[in-house]
Amino acid sequence: MRYRVVVEGRAFEIEVGPDGQVWVDGRPLQVDVEHVDDYLCSLLVNHRSFETSVEAVGEECQVLVTGRPYRARLDTGPLTDGGNGAGSCGGAIADRGEVAAPLPGLLVELRVTEGQWVEAGAVVAVMESMKMHLELRAPRSGVVCSLPLPVGREVLQGEIIAIIGNSSD
Repeated sequence: MRYRVVVEGRAFEIEVGPDGQVWVDGRPLQVDVEHVDDYLCSLLVNHRSFETSVEAVGEECQVLVTGRPYRARLDTGPLTDGGNGAGSCGGAIADRGEVAAPLPGLLVELRVTEGQWVEAGAVVAVMESMKMHLELRAPRSGVVCSLPLPVGREVLQGEIIAIIGNSSD
């Protein structure tokens, strides 16, 4: 799977192979992630250890790496478009009211029910991927129209987890 991540305004192309091998901008890295608790991870990169945590902050994430904060976001646009994409750390596609998986993982929690009103930015679901929990947020205020996937299901990148209708739907 290939991703574009923007950190402090700088874009990185990240590729994760089926065997777990990771490349950043074409450079191979040995990466191992161990989930310590809901927010803290131990990251081993080329035999160097880093303590990390990720917290959603609006449309972006704040990533702490050994105490130093970085602003980051997952760019969900095509890797060849050269733009910033419409994605966010939460995996929401704002113009259609869809909450999509930003990467493959396990759907561990749904925090809303069909028919429920949600505010923009509210946590809709939680995924686990690479031993980290990702909060997926509502792209806009509205009613939860559909929750097509059950908790406990493996989710593919881009799969729709929730659809939020706007107030006029």
